[in-house]
Amino acid sequence: TMIETYEDNGGPDPGGDGSYANPCAEPGFTPNYRKMRFGLTTALLNDGFFSYEINTNGHGSLCLLWFDEYDNAGQGRGYLGQPLGAAFRALPPLTTPDLLGNGRFANQTDLDAWDLWADAGYAASASLDSSTAAEGSTSARIEISQSQGTDWQISFARSPVAIQAGADYTLTFWAKADHERTIGAWAQQNSAPWTTWLDFGAVALTTEWQQFEVGVPAAGSDTQADFIFGLGAETGTVWLDDARLQAGSREVWRRDYSGGVALVNATGQPQTVSLDGEFRKIAGTQDPAVNDGRLATEVTLPPWDGLILLRQMEPQAYLPVTIASQ
Repeated sequence: TMIETYEDNGGPDPGGDGSYANPCAEPGFTPNYRKMRFGLTTALLNDGFFSYEINTNGHGSLCLLWFDEYDNAGQGRGYLGQPLGAAFRALPPLTTPDLLGNGRFANQTDLDAWDLWADAGYAASASLDSSTAAEGSTSARIEISQSQGTDWQISFARSPVAIQAGADYTLTFWAKADHERTIGAWAQQNSAPWTTWLDFGAVALTTEWQQFEVGVPAAGSDTQADFIFGLGAETGTVWLDDARLQAGSREVWRRDYSGGVALVNATGQPQTVSLDGEFRKIAGTQDPAVNDGRLATEVTLPPWDGLILLRQMEPQAYLPVTIASQ
């Protein structure tokens, strides 16, 4: 996987000669270090490659850029070593109120609080299922018996939900299906023009229970929004359990390496992360306000930013060895 970060996402001047601007040629040009860190650390969360481009047509040809994070400010490449495991969320569970309510599907009252709607040419039914559950003893079972291929034309909805523009929201739920398929999840206006405020994207289900957690920023404010699971893409059975919508986001990720740690804040708010130990920042020269070489046990990441920290190696004690000649 290649992660590319662009200094300038724009195209050429429509009134110009079709060429792209070259900010590297401008006196005093300084790259967008935050953009670079966010892209690089995102690549480090997985096993991908990273490239920092000047614009969507530059492909490194306009100027060559080197960053302190590439070689620990000149100390040598490969300084992070090998990953110690997969990336994981670096924040504790959210404690904000559940905006949905009745998402545990513990009884008929919970199920009745949700509205199942099917458009013309679609058909579905909902029931409480006591034979399978991810949490507790029951779950919501939705049978889709007729479909023409569009997810929103069968909606399993809870309303009203109050949403504030610019705030982050997290959807957490358990789901499975009778075959591999996708479902959608979003929050929208409850009347025309049906603007989507929260888009949690398509979620891939299997025949086994899985828990999903997705955090996104709100595109607008609405005190009467509908939260919707879109189930109309295909026929079959979908089970849902323990669905919660909360203000806040845990889209802050960490991956540990033998020589350090990579952190990514993929939220629109500053986030403070406890490091569970003492790490050292890179002692850099390009963005010394960030890479100041200090020791840290916690850091605050600005929105849409990343950070690399260095692991403090334990000193090793060696006993003298005497070799006797024969």
